[in-house]
Amino acid sequence: MGGESDFTDQLRLELRHRIRPMPGRNPKERGRTTTPLELLYDLTYVVAFAAASDQLAEQLAHGDVWPALGAYVFAVWAVSWAWLNFTWFSSAYGNDDVLIRLATIVQMIGVIVLTYGLPVSFEAAAHGESPNNLLMVIGYIIMRVPLIVLWLRAARSDPGHRPNALSYVVIISVAQVGWLLTAIVPMPAEVTVVAIVVLALAEMVAPLVATRIFGFSPWNPGHLAERFALLTLITIGEVIAATTAAVGALTQEAGWSVEAVLIASSGLVMAAAVWWSYFLVPSRLVLERRPERAFGWRYAHLALFGTIAAIGAGLHLTTIAVVNGGVSLLGVAIALTVPLAATIVLIFLIWSVLLRSFDLTHLPLLLITLAPLAAAVAVGAASHPGQPIDLEQPGQLTTLSVVIGLVALGAVIEVVGHELVGFSHTLRAWRNDTSAAPLTAADARPD
Repeated sequence: MGGESDFTDQLRLELRHRIRPMPGRNPKERGRTTTPLELLYDLTYVVAFAAASDQLAEQLAHGDVWPALGAYVFAVWAVSWAWLNFTWFSSAYGNDDVLIRLATIVQMIGVIVLTYGLPVSFEAAAHGESPNNLLMVIGYIIMRVPLIVLWLRAARSDPGHRPNALSYVVIISVAQVGWLLTAIVPMPAEVTVVAIVVLALAEMVAPLVATRIFGFSPWNPGHLAERFALLTLITIGEVIAATTAAVGALTQEAGWSVEAVLIASSGLVMAAAVWWSYFLVPSRLVLERRPERAFGWRYAHLALFGTIAAIGAGLHLTTIAVVNGGVSLLGVAIALTVPLAATIVLIFLIWSVLLRSFDLTHLPLLLITLAPLAAAVAVGAASHPGQPIDLEQPGQLTTLSVVIGLVALGAVIEVVGHELVGFSHTLRAWRNDTSAAPLTAADARPD
């Protein structure tokens, strides 16, 4: 009878989504996994990353480099920060009832609305105006207002963490008023940009201050590690999609060739190498023992999502160069090498934050990894400098293949190097963490 009763209870949990209590999840629960609702939620964010990546490539092709980068950073931050905030909440209070589901769907609508505002944002930035616009702000507010309601619900249901929950209500509410004002109050573009930067920094700093004053919410470090890993994985899918588009455009233009196969293989190698490198960082193992390190770790991911998606933008720029022209080989080389190099550095930063170690023995490996990337830029600069790519000219397709192949080689060196020395370096860093020895699994919460 006990087995039948357990099955009934589980079936009720799976199939009936009535309003349920929200007392807070067990932060020490091991083996907690991502829910289908959370995965569905993530898909809309990857659509936003892809749209920002495409807009970046289009604007780079037009030569609007710095405005495009500014608009891209703003877009990626807005999307990533909203995702991070809801992920933090759902890790602490997600109960998969009807209110959580409806609030999640509303936030997904907000992501799509914000995505529709991205072309306007990039176009405005290209003309020296603020990348912020009312459509983006409306989308952002739709993404954030449901979270205010959910934190109020958590404050009511979880008296022990009520001050922390109410602090999030205040922070998010004030921030939304600020974002709305930046979109509707006429100001010079420079003033608006400064206001945007100040608001973004305030949104990131305020939760840290509130946590120090009011304590932690009952988030689960292992669950957070999986959530961030899965969004990273899905974002890497954007690189694969961009590779497919680039090779498709190339084969339509020049047919299948050895070079086309090399470019396809190199793009997939870059995506696989980023995946491999990221998952060599023992995020879940360390965070379950050092949950207080999650705050620095999560902020590094805000940049990581952007650099990974920007690799896709580099491959998209390659497509534009092949199909429409107007882009030099040097421009393609820089668009591929810079985001890949930044991704490699950020993965090392995430490792360093987790283990509280800055291992200088990684420096030779980093330099060896960056050497092929530098060579790719050198080849791009030396081949028909200042001239757009023209596949009809002899040797141009081969040179393009060499550039992309060198970028992929740098990614491969990163993986091989970490497979050879990563375990020993990580183990040494963990042992050198003087506070690691007395910690047990039961001590896994800072509050």
